[in-house]
Amino acid sequence: MRFMDTFVRRSLSLPVGVGVTALLLYFASLHSHAAATPEKAASASKRSKAIRIKHTQNHSGESQAERDRRLYRECKGMPNAGACLGYTRK
Repeated sequence: MRFMDTFVRRSLSLPVGVGVTALLLYFASLHSHAAATPEKAASASKRSKAIRIKHTQNHSGESQAERDRRLYRECKGMPNAGACLGYTRK
């Protein structure tokens, strides 16, 4: 029984190792080919590095100004932490 376990483990380790190595080489060649394409490299360098922040409406439907007023009102006298961080004093 122990011989069979060792035999199966050894007989499967080589094909699995070869398969993993082949996949790694395939993905490495795809990555190097994509980076070597001149149009993609030029367009990547032209992109702006600025981060764009989308201001979305929160789930309660209140605007940012309404939310600020509510938090200033609700957080009076509370610790300056959690949801009240920055809203304890004006």
